[in-house]
Amino acid sequence: MQPATKLERTSLVDQAVEQLRSQIIDGSLPPGTPLPEGQISDSLGIARPTVREVLLRLQNDGLVQKQGRGLPLAVTRISREDLIDIFTARFHLEAAGGRSFDTATEKAREAVDRSLEELEAAVASSDRLAQVRLDSQCHTAIVGLTGSRRLVAAHTQLLVEARLAAVTSRGADRVVAVANHREFVDMLRAGQTEAACKQLERRMTVARERVLQNLPG
Repeated sequence: MQPATKLERTSLVDQAVEQLRSQIIDGSLPPGTPLPEGQISDSLGIARPTVREVLLRLQNDGLVQKQGRGLPLAVTRISREDLIDIFTARFHLEAAGGRSFDTATEKAREAVDRSLEELEAAVASSDRLAQVRLDSQCHTAIVGLTGSRRLVAAHTQLLVEARLAAVTSRGADRVVAVANHREFVDMLRAGQTEAACKQLERRMTVARERVLQNLPG
């Protein structure tokens, strides 16, 4: 019986983590929102020990942070310095993916093509939430060309942090330019790797400045 009970509890924690994660990522719980254990316990209908486990998971993922002694954890705020560092790290990871295009597996290249097709379909359907998610998927698929799961995991975390900053800056990530993604991949296929990386750097700079413009100091 003990293993079954443990599995049920793990499932409950996973569900609660995913629910709060979604609310944080979509802006329902904006950066800086306090997350008192009692309030979460009542809202989700779970015991406080489970809430603590959930919050610890979210803290390890960088989605919540300490506010100070005696205060509840709160949704993470991204500073301007953090944002600049996030985009710097993103560029180097995605450039590494671009430079790995020629040696990447066929499966990794197919993932890039599939991510572009899915993004194009989302843009055509005007599904805004899907566009944001699939735009991120396109960027992560490029990192996947490196063949490194750890680099992909690091990039995924950076995208979460970038999304938090975008929420703070009142949705400054709303521009999804499929043509830029397609041009980048076409350059890689044509062997124009460094030109593609330059194009990527320009895109990253524009995106970073767009968020910085509305991010509180």
